Amino acid sequence: MTIEQNDDELDQLLRMHFHTTVGGVKAPEHVLRRVLSDTEPKHGHMASWTPVLAFVLAGASFLIILASSRVAEVLLNL
Repeated sequence: MTIEQNDDELDQLLRMHFHTTVGGVKAPEHVLRRVLSDTEPKHGHMASWTPVLAFVLAGASFLIILASSRVAEVLLNL
C-alpha cells in the first residue's frame, strides 16, 4: 500500500477509523485526513511502474514454475 509508512501504523489508523465509524463516534478530523491520505493511490515516477513490475514478476514466476515442472518431468522419466 505505502512504501514510506509502516504497515502496523497504517493498520492501527484503519482500525481506529473503522471502529469510530461503526461505533457511531465521530472520528477526529486529523485522524480521518491521515487515513484517507495514507490509503489514496500515490502519484509519481515509481507509481507508473508498479503495474508493469507486477506483470513482469507474475510472468517470471510462471516461467520458473513451468521450467521447474518440466525439469521434474524429465528427471522422473529417467
